[in-house]
Amino acid sequence: MAPSHKHLLPQRSMILRGLLWITMGILAAFVALFLTVSLFPSVGAHGSDTLRSLIGDRAVAQIETWIFQVQDGFQQLKYQLGVEKVAAPWQALTPTPFAGMLPPSPLPPPSVTPSPSATPPLQATYLPTGTPTLRPTQTPTPTATPWDPPAVQPLGDLKGEAVWQAYIEDGQGRAVAYRTFIQPDPQRPYALVAVVAFDLSRARLGFVLGFDEPSLKGGPKGSGLIPAADAQPGVLLATFNGGFKAEQGQYGAMSGGVVAIEPRKGLATVVIYPDGALKMGEYGKDITSLEGALAWRQNCSLVIQNGRINPLVYNDSPVYWGAQLNGETATWRSGLGLSPDGKTLYYFAGPSLRMAVLAKAMRAVGVETGLQLDINNYWVSFSAIHFLDGIPTPEPLFPVEMKADAGRYLAKYPRDFFYVVLKAGPAP
Repeated sequence: MAPSHKHLLPQRSMILRGLLWITMGILAAFVALFLTVSLFPSVGAHGSDTLRSLIGDRAVAQIETWIFQVQDGFQQLKYQLGVEKVAAPWQALTPTPFAGMLPPSPLPPPSVTPSPSATPPLQATYLPTGTPTLRPTQTPTPTATPWDPPAVQPLGDLKGEAVWQAYIEDGQGRAVAYRTFIQPDPQRPYALVAVVAFDLSRARLGFVLGFDEPSLKGGPKGSGLIPAADAQPGVLLATFNGGFKAEQGQYGAMSGGVVAIEPRKGLATVVIYPDGALKMGEYGKDITSLEGALAWRQNCSLVIQNGRINPLVYNDSPVYWGAQLNGETATWRSGLGLSPDGKTLYYFAGPSLRMAVLAKAMRAVGVETGLQLDINNYWVSFSAIHFLDGIPTPEPLFPVEMKADAGRYLAKYPRDFFYVVLKAGPAP
């Protein structure tokens, strides 16, 4: 005898209630995860790693994509409603014409060069007796020529954009690094890209393998520590994030003779040599040998190649730009770039960036070769290092957004990272 409709109705009602509770539970879990990632980036980042071991990288990447889309939607809404205004990531300078800004400054007024036979001017010099006498002014000792990074083309209208500020100095107060920001996305005016430019005649790049990542199962691992000689006051200048984990693409990495992951052809690669020289390009094409290198790191495809934006930037396949996270996802991204003459190293970082926008910022600065580093709000981290009474103190590039664990690379760290030191010897 078939069950009556009266008996089926309670069963259906129970099933519907069960599905409703499951749906509400999923939504509650998503909201909790969204709030955690937004309010506590460190907890969210490490929680994502734990979740990967439970449900897999693809599932976590999809959840992250949803979260980033919701975050980006909220950010756009706040801007459109005027709840939040676009502001420079740090105190901006008033734009004034000078060598590091477009348009170039006008030529200085012509000066008269004295003939070699001209009598040097006289100035008052006091002898020990206190009796004044006049002596010729001594010829001044030549000083080092101040270094300015190449000019930047502004892309937006925010005060201070494309204006280089002295950022990191040596012990004599001479700038070794400058910083500025670019506003490259008309759809997201708040997506500001910070740029730090290092003078490679004065600074040297270092790379550290983390004690856990990047590494294959059973493979060699790094120390996670900056070498003691490079961590000294007056030497260490800055630290910043490395690239993706091994499971997110198995990108090659080596430091100090330890090959954590073998290099792969076709990938963007930065190579560091013992004398401080750098190479950046596609391994197997621009870089054909890694012999004699002190360290190297690969990550994704090139963003800028031979001074032009790589066409792959406009391919939103996650294969090229972040494991399962495609290039159209607006999130925190970071990258490295090298000037055409190889004398300036650039670090890039900013929120709500799509790959094409990061590439646009790199191109505006004028890099010859550029690559993407890590992504997501917690893993993108840059700090200038100052020493107070011999103790290293980090100054995050974005004072608010990069505040969490700003000094993470000053101790033994599980993931790979880069650092910058002052080259030995006098300034050129």
